[in-house]
Amino acid sequence: MSTDVAIIGAGIAGLSAARTLRRAGLSVAIVDKGRGVGGRLATRRIGDARLDHGAQFFTVRGEDFATLVNEAIEADVVEVWCHGFSSEDGYPRYSCPGGMTGLAKWLAADLASQDVEITLERRVESIAAHVDQRDETVWALRDNDDTLLTARHVIVTAPVPQALDLFDASHIAPSPTVLEALRAISYHRVLGLLVALDGPPAIPEPGAVQSGNDAPFTFIADNVTKGISQNPAVTFHANHALSAARWDDPQDEVIEDFLTLAQPWFGNAQVTHVELKKWLYAGPVTPYPDRSVTIVSDPGLIVLGGDAFGGPKVEGAFNSGTACAKEILADR
Repeated sequence: MSTDVAIIGAGIAGLSAARTLRRAGLSVAIVDKGRGVGGRLATRRIGDARLDHGAQFFTVRGEDFATLVNEAIEADVVEVWCHGFSSEDGYPRYSCPGGMTGLAKWLAADLASQDVEITLERRVESIAAHVDQRDETVWALRDNDDTLLTARHVIVTAPVPQALDLFDASHIAPSPTVLEALRAISYHRVLGLLVALDGPPAIPEPGAVQSGNDAPFTFIADNVTKGISQNPAVTFHANHALSAARWDDPQDEVIEDFLTLAQPWFGNAQVTHVELKKWLYAGPVTPYPDRSVTIVSDPGLIVLGGDAFGGPKVEGAFNSGTACAKEILADR
């Protein structure tokens, strides 16, 4: 398959980039190593319960993201959850009925209707210059020995360490200044405890508790009150220091200790199912100053973006994806 732009990563940044490019008339294809779209917009089922286990909500600051969110609200994909957790501050916190992955699935479905092919469960192992049937030099994205697709330009939205590994395997060298800045980017790790219960938990309205890093869990969400699950289920995100300290410990020991820490939030309910989720790249410690960066420009652009560029969180990823697309559109 040949396309104008290949995008590695089907999270919000990759989907945002594809949306911008397709609306400008370019052909686009997306490849992702995961089983579904969305990245950290992630929802999963445990027993009979359903939980958001990645991003729990998002806010809106800029006009571009507000336009997208308003479209999603009209499509019944997004709704206002609350205006604060311990007290109202006037800023809506948005979530998705049925799970945060709903926003990504809605964007992906819209792209599919515009002939954007999204290939899942395929890891791009290398990118190499390739002479196509028209005797033009383009980029070939390869999975081991197989060429997945060829493209004039490439956008990479994988976490920076994974992107650097890909560039190294592909013998693609960013400039020394850019490479130094990219190597300096690190990510927070977050351990998530996912718990299904046989009764309602002791979590106050609006169904979540948000705390600082002095608490063992920085965010606790009641997925029933939030509207994600019909059966009691709670998501606990451990703070950054605790997550880092327990990252390599045996999973059974971490679950046992975390359940003890979480016990006050269970009320009279008993645990029926429990899982531990590891987010290795939960968010950048210090984002790259720009929303995107061009790695090389010959034979076509390879542009790097994601939530580590120009600002973290869901809106930051959206803005970065849009910026990546605009870099390519400016090169036409």
